[in-house]
Amino acid sequence: MSKAANQAFVFAQSNLGGYYSMGQGVEKSAEQAVYWWRKAAEAGNAEAGANLARAYSLGEGVGRDDALAATWAQKASDGRNADAQYLLGILYSQGRGVAQDNDLAFRWWMKAAVQGHVVAQYNVGVVYRDGQGVGKDERQAFEWLSKAADKDNDLAQFALGGLYWDGLGVTKDPVQAARLWRKAADQRNAFAQKALGTAYCEGVGVAQSSADAAGWWLKAARQGNVDAQLASAYASANGVGIARDDKAAESWWLEAAKAGSVDAEFSLGSLYYRGVDGKPNYKEAAKWFFKAAGHGRSGAKTYLDLMKENGQLDSKML
Repeated sequence: MSKAANQAFVFAQSNLGGYYSMGQGVEKSAEQAVYWWRKAAEAGNAEAGANLARAYSLGEGVGRDDALAATWAQKASDGRNADAQYLLGILYSQGRGVAQDNDLAFRWWMKAAVQGHVVAQYNVGVVYRDGQGVGKDERQAFEWLSKAADKDNDLAQFALGGLYWDGLGVTKDPVQAARLWRKAADQRNAFAQKALGTAYCEGVGVAQSSADAAGWWLKAARQGNVDAQLASAYASANGVGIARDDKAAESWWLEAAKAGSVDAEFSLGSLYYRGVDGKPNYKEAAKWFFKAAGHGRSGAKTYLDLMKENGQLDSKML
């Protein structure tokens, strides 16, 4: 077989793995995808090697094996495959299958980013912003996050909005920050939804609107964003942008408390102390104040002392 014919055969094997992976023209089978990717990867096809590495990293169609994921990612990365370079950066960042090394993670992400890999561009931007694995450089962070944001990556849009909001690496521009957060929020990025809600609440970068603030916080809260759950609880408890509703506030504070929010624990204590819909529940108040105090929340012990002084805290609550 000629070299060209052999390359075409290997390329076909790699493509067949993709068809099985997606169920395109054949019955979907992660195992068959791995089978054909392995054949193509062993013949030197970098794309197949990258897909095989990803399969091992996720345990799709084959048992999860971080060491083999790293091995195949390295082979494909040496073949200049951007997806493999990005994955290899992830493995080094997390110390999976290789020794943890932020410097090598950054180097591989940079190689992928230069080739236009959008998530790698986002990662490079974040590394420059935070100075983890490379010296902090807010201007470089801005440049790389801009590249990814221009490709509609919602994570980059949110992060770039933060740079504009704080004036890091670029002239402070709350209006542009809000525009970027809106783009990310429309892609259901919960962090951007929470940030956009705060912008509306404060009237910074956008016209002040408590209703819009509450609306965006609610979208993020429903996705499990704890800060948004706290904000939604506050809005419900105080009638900010929506009708005052103690039950709704209670529900969101309980969700945030389940996620470990000490502020939610304290707020629940306060809510039960004054009463849901005006009906105090000192037993529940004490329970949540004890939790908050145990987690170091200032003010919780003050409330407990006050309850004890007022005879609202009996021995059964201690």
